[in-house]
Amino acid sequence: MNATMNDSATDSSLSAKMTTLFKSLHRHPELADQEVWTTQQIEAHLTALGIPIKDYELKTGVVAEITGSFSGPTIALRADIDALPLQEETTLDYKSEIDGVAHACGHDFHTAALLGAAEVLAAERGQLHGTIRLIFEPGEERHTGARELIAAHVMDGVSAIFGMHNMPWVPVGTVALKSGKLMASNDNFQVTVKGVGSHAAMPHTGKDPLVATAAIVMALQTVVSRNIDPVDQLVLTVGQITGGFANNVIPDEAFFKGTIRAFSKESRQLAKERFYQLVEQTAAAYGTTAEIEWDQGPSPVDNNATVTQLVADQARQFMTVVPAPTTNADDDFASFEELVPGCYAFIGSKGNANLHHSDFIADPAGLIYAAKLHVAVAQALLAKLNQGTYFTN
Repeated sequence: MNATMNDSATDSSLSAKMTTLFKSLHRHPELADQEVWTTQQIEAHLTALGIPIKDYELKTGVVAEITGSFSGPTIALRADIDALPLQEETTLDYKSEIDGVAHACGHDFHTAALLGAAEVLAAERGQLHGTIRLIFEPGEERHTGARELIAAHVMDGVSAIFGMHNMPWVPVGTVALKSGKLMASNDNFQVTVKGVGSHAAMPHTGKDPLVATAAIVMALQTVVSRNIDPVDQLVLTVGQITGGFANNVIPDEAFFKGTIRAFSKESRQLAKERFYQLVEQTAAAYGTTAEIEWDQGPSPVDNNATVTQLVADQARQFMTVVPAPTTNADDDFASFEELVPGCYAFIGSKGNANLHHSDFIADPAGLIYAAKLHVAVAQALLAKLNQGTYFTN
């Protein structure tokens, strides 16, 4: 670890800067792919640090590079920047000022931490052998960001990538790590069941989409209980059902949507196949039809063992390292790891509620640890690559 980041006065100063930035970002959350103000703030901060911004013709989001004085490989550090369509219910003096939008996942924490790391790394560019690409990803919550960045060739030339997500169950000063599968894949579905409406007292004159929908939802429970290998892990959840508008009217159609999370390609594909079969055939059995919209999200986050060990070695110099359990949550950081070796870490932000809750709070005391970990990992990755070490997926 560079001595610059081991000085308590320097740490305190950087922590104060990041906390101010974090609170500003928290007050002004923006939804996926609408992060115009956030993008402007990131660009302004990087420009003030003398860090060149790369033009990938992105609508929102920022990619910048810290190029060392000596030639070498390129590694990437990533933070996501978007917020959630959720009303914040906290008593923070810096709570969201945008009605119905909140940083309830802590992407403001991620952004502030990476900008803090950028300040340190920019000051040390004279010692760097290689390039550090800073990726501030838009649209993570909608799974659009990684796809757009990859399509724009942002990952071209990158040899390894590191990122982190704050975790409220992890204490400040602790990082949770796991090589291999860490987070699940994510596929989302929307189904419209179309029938024939009728008077509720004369159901025989119609084709009831509500009864068909109920039967479909119940049938889908067998995907996990009777189709997926019990030693595998898969979740199929219907999170919304909508249909009807009066107690005495059978509607023409009903609607439901949900998500499937998996850790293996085989189970993921089997779940999709069974989903289509059960939905379409059950609908037909009730005299209705079903229109399915399928959104294939990211694959599982799959951490490279060698990169993860490197992260652990660096973290132990100033943090507590604990094992990370697998989680059915997802993250499109997985899309980057499909291209290059990487590690995604869970950084401590001990709070009062879980991610995506209206009263979620990320403790800004964790920012200094996140920034220091970004710096240490970036330096270590470049050092290893310059020594001829190559990480393979």
